[in-house]
Amino acid sequence: MDRRDFLKNMSMAACGALVSSAGFNALAADNESYYQQFKRQLKANPILRGWEGLSADIAPREFTWQGKLPDALVGRQFYRNGPARAVLGNQRYTHWFDGDGFVHRYAFGKQAVTHSGRFVRTKKFNAESRAGRFLYNGAGSVIENARPSKSAETVNTANIALLPVNGDLWALWEAAMPYNLDPTTLETKGQVSLDNALDGVPFSAHPHADRFGNIWNFGDLSFFGQPAMVIYQLNSQGKLLQYKMVSAPASYVHDFAVTDNHLIFYFPPITKQHGAETLIDSMQWHKDQPGQLLVIDKNTLTPVMQVPFDSGFVFHFGNAWQQGQQLVVNACWYNNADVMLNGVNSVIAEQAQQHHRSTAAQIHIDLSANTARLQSTNHEMEFVQFDGRFTGKPTAQQFGVYAANTAGRADYNSIAALNTESGVLDLHRLGNDFLTEEPLFIPTGNKPGEGYLVNTALNFKEGATYCMVFNAQHVSDGPVAWVKLDNYMPMGFHGAVI
Repeated sequence: MDRRDFLKNMSMAACGALVSSAGFNALAADNESYYQQFKRQLKANPILRGWEGLSADIAPREFTWQGKLPDALVGRQFYRNGPARAVLGNQRYTHWFDGDGFVHRYAFGKQAVTHSGRFVRTKKFNAESRAGRFLYNGAGSVIENARPSKSAETVNTANIALLPVNGDLWALWEAAMPYNLDPTTLETKGQVSLDNALDGVPFSAHPHADRFGNIWNFGDLSFFGQPAMVIYQLNSQGKLLQYKMVSAPASYVHDFAVTDNHLIFYFPPITKQHGAETLIDSMQWHKDQPGQLLVIDKNTLTPVMQVPFDSGFVFHFGNAWQQGQQLVVNACWYNNADVMLNGVNSVIAEQAQQHHRSTAAQIHIDLSANTARLQSTNHEMEFVQFDGRFTGKPTAQQFGVYAANTAGRADYNSIAALNTESGVLDLHRLGNDFLTEEPLFIPTGNKPGEGYLVNTALNFKEGATYCMVFNAQHVSDGPVAWVKLDNYMPMGFHGAVI
């Protein structure tokens, strides 16, 4: 069987594994449905507003800036993607990962921001809209009378991230090809096809551009029970330049890092068991086993190094670079995989210790000695960002969300800039009534880290979502401009700025 036939067959294989009955938390009585339980708990626990969801598109509305929007940001458009349709036909998903993708657009004008939003019209969204109910199990939810999914495309929610490409906006998931959106209207234009042989093959939600204009990504074939990945190279216009299937540990990988010459992956000690109803139910953490680091040569798309590494978990990587025969990789490091396997439970739990938060860390890889070591810090950090103009070059400044004064909860409520060389932390605490999302960096100066951060945050007590702009060099001063929307939006994952 050649690679083309293999890849086509992969899209039809074992897709039930894509879709844990593990929910946010154990909400209550056995005689209530989860839909009823959530409604009851929402009245007493307003933090649940972050996962209540949406049921309809949002038409454009204008909100006046407070403070002053920097002139350099006038005309920019800020987007956010995340799970939003959590309820359909009196059924509620029990896991955050499973809501259908909803894309927000914030158009920055000098005096005001215009906000709008639309659901991504995936095949799944359209089929379930017609049926008036959820039809398929999710990555973490079991649905009554669920239909078997014929392929990954059947359950593609396009709900994780966004990639601006050649005047379009791609809505990304982990286990299938993206959907193409109009960046102004947010209308779904259709599904992206890089090559007929790749239709239905995983294309991860974390592509990365290098400083030479190439877009790199991977597709994790362990979703289909295969110990392999597809490596993609695209040009800046989104045209496929090459792809190759390489052997890889059958684990779970969400993100990777890019240098001038290498792609770096970390595979935690997680295995997927056959026969589970959903992806998360299938995962087993092996705390006494090591993880694996895999380094791939960008020029040949072949592995050049695979070594055992510390047992842990990584959702998101920052910048990475090469110094002689040393690779330095910034990462948000968890000591275990609780955040993946049951961490969504503790997002709204009462006790933060139910899972460890990730900390800013560096992985140092010696290519000549075939060794690697972990350098950890005490700085809690997630959704890490950096100045993408300097991808593959040494940079000290990282931006992300930070946990501070969260009153014992396991969420993040602060925006931070961390200098990894000096250890200096520049932090703004939004407060215990806030849940904050990933900040995105917009460069405006010539030096690394000069620019602004834009983010969205939910005040769940107040019942309102805010869009905020920070000076990236003076985060602790608080937002220089912000707007308060007339409603609250679900907590999302990743975004983009054009």
